[in-house]
Amino acid sequence: MSKFDIRRKRRMLLVCMFLLSSTDGFIASSGHRTRISTAWTELSEGNDMQERISLQMSSRKMVSQSTDIPARKQNLRDLEKAIVKLGRSGKTDEALSLYHEVDQPTIRLMNSAIDACSRARPTRLEQALNLFRDGVENHSLKPNVFTFGALMNACNRDRNSSEALKVLKMMKEEYGVMPNAVVYSSAISACARSHPAKSDQARRLLKEAVEENEIPMNVVGFNAAISACAQAGDWQNAINILNRMEDAALSNTSSYLVPVPDSITYGTVLSACERSEQWELVLKYARAMNEKSLELDGLAVTSCLHACQQLGLAEEAMRYLNLMKSLPDPCETTERYRRVGAKKPLIGPDSVAYRLTISACARGGAWREGISILEEYKAETDSFSDVVAYTAAITGCEYAGQWKEAFSLLDKMRKDGVDPNEVTIAAVIGACATACSLESKGKRPIQTPEPQKKALQLLEIVKNHPEFVKPNIQVYNAAIRACAEACDLDGAFKLFQEIEERNMEKTLVTYGSLMTACERVGCVDSASRVFRKLREDEFSPNEIVYGAAISCCRKAKQPERALLLLKKMMKEGLSPNTATFNTVMIAQADGRRRADMERAILVYKLMKSKYAGEDGRPNRQTYNIIINLFASMMQPVTAEAFLTKMSDDGFKPDVDLFTATVAAYERTGQPFRALKLMESMQEDGYDFYGVAVLNEAFKKAVRLVNKVGQSFTTLERQEQYQESSMEWINGDQNDDELLAQK
Repeated sequence: MSKFDIRRKRRMLLVCMFLLSSTDGFIASSGHRTRISTAWTELSEGNDMQERISLQMSSRKMVSQSTDIPARKQNLRDLEKAIVKLGRSGKTDEALSLYHEVDQPTIRLMNSAIDACSRARPTRLEQALNLFRDGVENHSLKPNVFTFGALMNACNRDRNSSEALKVLKMMKEEYGVMPNAVVYSSAISACARSHPAKSDQARRLLKEAVEENEIPMNVVGFNAAISACAQAGDWQNAINILNRMEDAALSNTSSYLVPVPDSITYGTVLSACERSEQWELVLKYARAMNEKSLELDGLAVTSCLHACQQLGLAEEAMRYLNLMKSLPDPCETTERYRRVGAKKPLIGPDSVAYRLTISACARGGAWREGISILEEYKAETDSFSDVVAYTAAITGCEYAGQWKEAFSLLDKMRKDGVDPNEVTIAAVIGACATACSLESKGKRPIQTPEPQKKALQLLEIVKNHPEFVKPNIQVYNAAIRACAEACDLDGAFKLFQEIEERNMEKTLVTYGSLMTACERVGCVDSASRVFRKLREDEFSPNEIVYGAAISCCRKAKQPERALLLLKKMMKEGLSPNTATFNTVMIAQADGRRRADMERAILVYKLMKSKYAGEDGRPNRQTYNIIINLFASMMQPVTAEAFLTKMSDDGFKPDVDLFTATVAAYERTGQPFRALKLMESMQEDGYDFYGVAVLNEAFKKAVRLVNKVGQSFTTLERQEQYQESSMEWINGDQNDDELLAQK
């Protein structure tokens, strides 16, 4: 740029400043103000350092040497606006350059400069603090609440909660400035954005502002506190803050202190619940937003889709996907979106939304709908290459056993130029495994099932072409499961041997799949072999491995061994579920010996012990097994005792259980007990006259009573026997003695 251009630009700036500061009452037009703004912009964007220095010296001289007070104030206001505008545009160096050219800055100029530091990327917190110290110590500036608001915003954007607390303490104790709602909100937000998030500090600051200082907080401060809880995984306190806001809105007692929750409030609570995997709560508060006519944004809908995916709610996931399609475009005219590098809002379904929806369909059994959404996703994308979406759709086929559809999708991937990964191949082989399970229905097939053949063929392809997909342990686990579901024990162990030859790192899933192969054919010796391999490889069996081994013992008709494994897993600190307990009880019931009945009672007692968690308590099937066992073994008193326990646990006994017990009484010549039990049925709402078997048993019992003439003394003795039986069932052993009992 020539010297002439520099002088011309300098004159233009001086003329504009003169018009703004004229003493004759002249008021600058918008055109004049535009010209000075243009001059300042050209100044900040100029490449010639000499030009910049020259213009800055002119502006410095105008501001510092003006003798007209109104003109000086106007000049300072224009300079302040220029600094603010540059700061908000991300031009921090230019903004600070203007500030430093002023000999005696005002508090407003200092606040603007600090604000520019807070908006820099990355945030210039240390520079903001230096500006504050320089203004106070060297220019005798008196900081106000806006000064500390700008400083606190810098701490917030720098994610520095410790410095935010120092600033808060400094403004109150050293400068006597009372924090306002904006300052507290920024301090709380700094706690939320720290690594790790300081949720306790955020809630303490919120309490200090509202309860101690009675400052009317806006919704931003409360949302920041909820965000802190969300970042820290503290979903309970996030909900507590929301409940407080809702209660205040209903009671109106403290509504001026506590704001009404908005869509961001609920969206942040959704995020808190999502981070803590409280999936039902995510959907609960999403429904609450709909009831309050609050709009879910893209991020909130994504949280709902994640919840649907985890819960396998296919229909609800598709509804949320459609909702995301209809979301209005957010306003992007604010500085938040115009700032360089700012994150853009989510508009319409993105790849994550489609993946979650397809996965929700897969888990919810809606595999056809999942494939349809995949096709829709492909149509919406110019260059589709989403292997995750394809794999999710194939996983839906895996759960449903649709192995042909799985192979069809794999072929489409090839045609679309999408390379499958190990998870994709494992899902296709898993679809074959599920198909084998559905076809066999627990029976050993006569010949090798077609799905198993295809699964092993696919494994051979990837083995021979590692550049296509190199098979990992996940692929082999799926192949072992395919052999297991086809009752091919030899094939499963052959694959396991391949794993060892390839020096692949085995997982518990590997052993679980191998144990399933043993369970399907009831081979106890092979199950013992799996346990030995587990110990050799320094693995500890989990509940799945033990459960499959116990079921194997049941099929092999080895009830004592099944009980031994149950007690062993409990001694190792594992918690069997009710299905595992019931499997052991069925194994005892199948034995139909007195020793088996005693072991069945022991299993029941273990289910009631401290070693069984809530997932291991007796259910309806448990009582059906044990009552039918004792009734069939002509032990009606014990059967009736378990009928009572069943009712005490909140399960209404089926009429079949009453029928079996009454019939056992009738066959063992105890008519009074039969009659009394049939009368007790009326308390449960049953009419034994309407049940043919019971009605016939009643008639037989009456005839038998008339024939043998049982006395009340006999009945009393039977009641004593019932009490004795109950004591036998309840026992007086503690939980540790039960586990040690042989």
